[in-house]
This record gives sequence, C-alpha cells and structure tokens, in this order.
Amino acid sequence: MTSTCRGHGHRLRGRRPRRAGGDLLRKVLPWSLGLLLVMCLFVTAQSTAVLGWMLP
Repeated sequence: MTSTCRGHGHRLRGRRPRRAGGDLLRKVLPWSLGLLLVMCLFVTAQSTAVLGWMLP
C-alpha cells in the first residue's frame, strides 16, 4: 500500500512529489483499517450461529 501511494502520489497537483505520497497514504489508511474491521467482524459472525449457515 505504501509503495502504491508513493508511486501515484505525483499525480496530486499542487503538492511536492515527496509530500503527496504521505497525503495519499493518510487518506487511504483509514479506509483500509475500516475494511479490515469489517472483514474481522464478518469472519467472527461466520464462526457463530449468526452466519454459520454460510459455511459447509
């Protein structure tokens, strides 16, 4: 994720290339952590009776 933000950071206009990667990472990181939390909750729900029907 960090290398992707670094590689595409130069596309942000009005920012220095070195600073743009950090700005992009700060925007992407909360979404990534949120998705991780959702996936953890989903897996936990599958191990209980709530979504246990999804597993064979």
